[in-house]
Amino acid sequence: MVLFFFSCAKEKRYQDYNENEFYEAQGIITKVYQTSSVFDESYNKLMDYTYAINDSIFLEGKEKEFYKAWNIGQPIVVLVHKKDSSISFYARDGIVRSFSEKQLEMFNTILEIDRLKK
Repeated sequence: MVLFFFSCAKEKRYQDYNENEFYEAQGIITKVYQTSSVFDESYNKLMDYTYAINDSIFLEGKEKEFYKAWNIGQPIVVLVHKKDSSISFYARDGIVRSFSEKQLEMFNTILEIDRLKK
């Protein structure tokens, strides 16, 4: 008899963490698209975003299964894990207090590069 074991490890969600493990960072939406699964609702949108760790480090994140109309270039607040900055989650629309002119310039550059790729 042969047994097969499959590990179905789910991606962690924000709710799986302690809220004190995160800080807020500035982000912008860089891509909006719909899910490709035939089992998903047609309004189920996905979103890619870029967020600033500081004035020189920018990372990318992705939000899945969100029921919201996103707009490319929209400023958002991103929750970033304190020990692993690659772990991030959309928090809300808006701008953080620590948002700098240098970050604004870089976000505009990122949006322009993405626009030219199309």
